[in-house]
Amino acid sequence: MPARLKVDEPRSGMSAPLDSLVRFGVFELDLRTGELRKAGVRINLPEQPLQVLKTLLDRPGELVSREELRERLWSVETFVDFEHGLNAAVRRLRDALGDAADVPRFVETLPRRGYRFIAPVAGPAVVNPPAPAPEIEDRRETSQAPDPPARPAQTRIQRPVHVAASILVSALVLWGSGYVLSRPAASPSTVSTTRFMLAVLPFENLTGDPDQEYISDGMTEELIAQLGALDPSRLGVIARQSAMQFKKTTKRADQIGSDLGVSHLVAGSLRRTGSRIRIAVQLIDTRSERQLWAEQYERDGTDLLALQREVAEAITRRMTASLGVAVSNVYADARRHSTSAEAYEHYLRGRHHVWRRDTAEDFEKAREHFRRAIDLDGSYAHAYSGLADTYTMLGTAGFLPMREAYPLARAAVLKAIALDGMLAEAHASLGFILADYDWDWDTADRHFRSAVELNPNYETALRTYSSYLAWWGRHKEAFEFAARARDLDPVSPNVRQNLGLAHYFARRYDDAITQFREALDLDPNFGQAHVMLGRTYVAKGLPDRAVEELERAQGLMGARPDVITPMAYVLARAGRRREALATLDELRRIAKPRDPSPFRFAYVHLGLGDTDVAFEWLEKSVEARDWQLGMLKVEPAFDGVRSDPRFAALLERVGLPR
Repeated sequence: MPARLKVDEPRSGMSAPLDSLVRFGVFELDLRTGELRKAGVRINLPEQPLQVLKTLLDRPGELVSREELRERLWSVETFVDFEHGLNAAVRRLRDALGDAADVPRFVETLPRRGYRFIAPVAGPAVVNPPAPAPEIEDRRETSQAPDPPARPAQTRIQRPVHVAASILVSALVLWGSGYVLSRPAASPSTVSTTRFMLAVLPFENLTGDPDQEYISDGMTEELIAQLGALDPSRLGVIARQSAMQFKKTTKRADQIGSDLGVSHLVAGSLRRTGSRIRIAVQLIDTRSERQLWAEQYERDGTDLLALQREVAEAITRRMTASLGVAVSNVYADARRHSTSAEAYEHYLRGRHHVWRRDTAEDFEKAREHFRRAIDLDGSYAHAYSGLADTYTMLGTAGFLPMREAYPLARAAVLKAIALDGMLAEAHASLGFILADYDWDWDTADRHFRSAVELNPNYETALRTYSSYLAWWGRHKEAFEFAARARDLDPVSPNVRQNLGLAHYFARRYDDAITQFREALDLDPNFGQAHVMLGRTYVAKGLPDRAVEELERAQGLMGARPDVITPMAYVLARAGRRREALATLDELRRIAKPRDPSPFRFAYVHLGLGDTDVAFEWLEKSVEARDWQLGMLKVEPAFDGVRSDPRFAALLERVGLPR
């Protein structure tokens, strides 16, 4: 039977056979039933737009003439206003896909000729059937594997059930590499060198108490951290944000595997009865939907730290058996946590609020929990690193002045590195601070690289480093690291947004628009993607389109400084000066209490053509150490003043090359 994702609660219901599914982007069309789904959610698509989609998908990348579509949609006996009817059907299809005729991602119009489906398609012809179950013999040779080759084999998670544990691990490695075992398992040196991808799905909180969510989230993060650092050359682990998209999911394992590009899933749940906590875990092959192993752990709830360590280390040790990596070489993240169970609990609660980051209250709660963890254990490097992240977010979000937030963040992260120089999170955080606030670009570069080298599966380091590279105009490298972050976090709107920003700064506006729209496909309420679409459209010379996107952003996010600022700018560029000035007044009113960013006012005055006033505000930005000055070299809004000697002097003061 296929393995189910809910460890304690099996699901029912039939799914579409693989040979009837066509996938493109975040969409999936069942050719058998005509159902279109977006990220697993069914979309209502009328019959005629559905037939247009099916016809285009029959021949992806090829022109389908308007006459062919007419024959598909209407019989020769049917009298219809063909032109109007077809145009309406294509428009309804584009609405369902979130597509646009002027910047198409799926359906391209060839004027007066027809249409073409331009997105990559995975359909019945290319969907691989599940591999047959291997015959397994009782061998345990993988535990004595030689050193890994230059390009080691892919791996997946192991957790044996009983005596057949290491045998199952060996079979899993070889089976996933295309081998069928009817004889003793081959040594790892004969295994394919393809790299595996795995996702740890959010552990389900089955306690009935929402306040216990931090425990299940902590277990998820612990496994992601340990497995991600295990052997990055062989195993890629999907980042937390993409994994969290599947919290309480009802999707099948094969669908999640397709969405995330992974071959295996770890799924688990947490229950509490009195003082006892029970954690159930299973490993699933996404292609066959087979449950490869399952295990339960039950401990006293007062020993949460010991419970999480046991589960994480047990799974990690089984991974080492399949890879031939000595246990002593494994980066065991759990061992680096506090020995104080109470300090560890405060750390988990702090991280829970940092990840939420919905309100100023979340940041304050995070700061409180990290400080409490440090009070309980002054040698807790992770807690100092979490506190540093909280301060930088308070500064960039405008809840604390930069000159207050960033020195506090720097002090905390330097303490974390002094306590644990191998902590990738701390090096990434320090790189961020050195670039954003200190403008010490060379040292920032070294710390970003240290973070990536210490943990190549740490998506945040890859993403923030790509932003740093983009600000410096090192666009090729920025694309490389942004793409690596996307591979580890494939359904994260923030990662798509980051890749879009790299294209935007490189003046590749159409590619940027594609990424921002893909971010909106993943999260239609992602207001920042609308903000960046607005900035991109105005850079392309389409200010009216830019205003529309900023209006959508404001509808989602409200009158925030990071929305009002680009709104005033694009209104000015659209020639609507009176409205731009009114919006600038609104920015002055709402920015005073918490976000006195001089850069925002410089940006708006550039749009208004008030160059001298803009430079006055830029001078104030330098004095305030405004983090947005880091984008001076590449922000298109400054293209009109790059020849001004004042701009060259400004770049020099910020430490950026001309």
